[in-house]
Order: sequence, then structure tokens, then C-alpha cells
Amino acid sequence: MNLNCALLHTDPDMIAKLQIFVGKIPFLTLCGSYTEPLTALKEYYVTKVEVYVVGIVSAAEGEISGMDFCRLLSSYTRVIFVADDERYAADCFRLDALDYLVGDFGFSVFFQAANKAMRWFTLKESSTSVPAGKAQPVVPDKVIYVRSDNRILRLSLEEICYIESCGDYVRIHCRDGLRPLMCLCTMKNMEEKLPKADFVRVHRSFIVRLRALDAIGVNVVYVGALEIPIGDAYRDRLKACLSGLTVW
Repeated sequence: MNLNCALLHTDPDMIAKLQIFVGKIPFLTLCGSYTEPLTALKEYYVTKVEVYVVGIVSAAEGEISGMDFCRLLSSYTRVIFVADDERYAADCFRLDALDYLVGDFGFSVFFQAANKAMRWFTLKESSTSVPAGKAQPVVPDKVIYVRSDNRILRLSLEEICYIESCGDYVRIHCRDGLRPLMCLCTMKNMEEKLPKADFVRVHRSFIVRLRALDAIGVNVVYVGALEIPIGDAYRDRLKACLSGLTVW
């Protein structure tokens, strides 16, 4: 699958940087680079754009801002926002942003955002190929928002396997095989943020997603081949979560 990608940013240096990044990704094809929203909008209806990278800057009176521009795009276009700080993150995610990149991010951060776009379109394509009468029920997506690697991420709870304490940070291990996400957050705050019906803290240093558990031992739980210890202070919590399971 190949995705058409377009860029909109008022800073020529940022445009040049993004052009280099897009050129390094084999499944992205750059189909336009713009510094003016109205020009970008005019060209948008000529070429179908799957991924739009849009800069967030303050717009002068009478001009179109980056968020205003995105409100005019069709639903088939996914947007990656680029900003100097995180103050617009909530507003951008309300527009169903695919990702929100902050500050002087590098290629690896942009590549992960591009990969997210590819996964989104791959899932969309596979869902439309389901035979008639076999459509799967739509399940609301459960997500949390975390800050990692100079960006605000919208992370689906279904992607998380377990969370590990690393001092003042937590390391979120996901099932997609990418490197873990490092987030400046305490385990207590993370535990409060996650739904108790889906996650349980089994140790002072570990929170696991219940559906990611492969086996449960006397003193450990298993996520794949990984052994995670069960702390004495958290044993009753785990038992309570497992009490409703049917074991044959």
C-alpha cells in the first residue's frame, strides 16, 4: 500500500525537514508542500491525500489556521499535527488527529507517526473487504493520551501489554513490536488513568492488561515468555479480577 502525503506549514525550514523525512519512507509519496492554507485547499481537491502533515501556528485575523484547514478535509484524510508545544493537543485530538508531534522531533518520531497512518489505512482496507453479512460489530476505541518523545500520543488500550516502573518514568510495552514508550508519569497516576476493568497492578513496578495475560502462576504472571512477579500487597487485587473467570 502506498499513501499520498501533503505538507502544510508556514515555516520553510520545517517544510524542508518534513520533505526529507517523507522521502525516506517508502510507503509515503509526497504530492504537495504548501505554506498557504488556501493554496493547499485548492490543490487538495485535485489529488487524493491520505496523510496531511499540518503545522499549528497562530493565524492572523481573516486567515485560516491549521485546525480550520483540517476541518475542511474529507474524512478519508488522516492528519498529523506539528506544533512548538502541547497546548493545542486536546483540540487537535478532538479533530481525530492521527498524531501530534512537538518541538524539534527527529526522523524516528516522524516514522512512528507514519507507521500509525499505515496501520490505520491497512485496518480500514481489511474491514471493507469483509464479505457481506459477515460485518464485525463496531466497538468503541478505548484510548489514553501520553507524552513521549516530544509528542502527545493517542494510545489504544488494546495495544498495551504491560507497564513497567522506571523511577520517575513508566515504560509502556505494546504488542506491535516497536520499542517501549517512555513517559514521564508515576505508576500511581498511570494506575488511576487506566480502567480497572481492563488493567490490574500486580507489583509495585508492574501493571498488566488482563487480556494480555497468557498464564498465571503461584507467584508470577506471564505475558508471552516474560515472567512478571506478583507482589504480596497486590495479590488480593489480582484474585479479585480473576474471580469472575470460568476455569475448566
